[in-house]
Amino acid sequence: MKKLITNLTRTDVSPLILRLKGEKQAFTFEDIEKESGIKLTSADKFLIRSVAEKKFKMQVVCEAPENQLKFFPKAKELS
Repeated sequence: MKKLITNLTRTDVSPLILRLKGEKQAFTFEDIEKESGIKLTSADKFLIRSVAEKKFKMQVVCEAPENQLKFFPKAKELS
């Protein structure tokens, strides 16, 4: 069986994050794989994490039982 290997670009990642951010409070790489229909490579996951943190100002938390990264919107800091 042949594997489909992809390397997403920033222009591919931004709409995916926006869509999932609007639908869910928090999402994981599995949610992104389901939404895009492709298996993510390590490079794809690194890009997604970078874009989520830098462009969308999201917080990345490691969930202990599943050992899965979850992306949350950062809580607005009180002034």
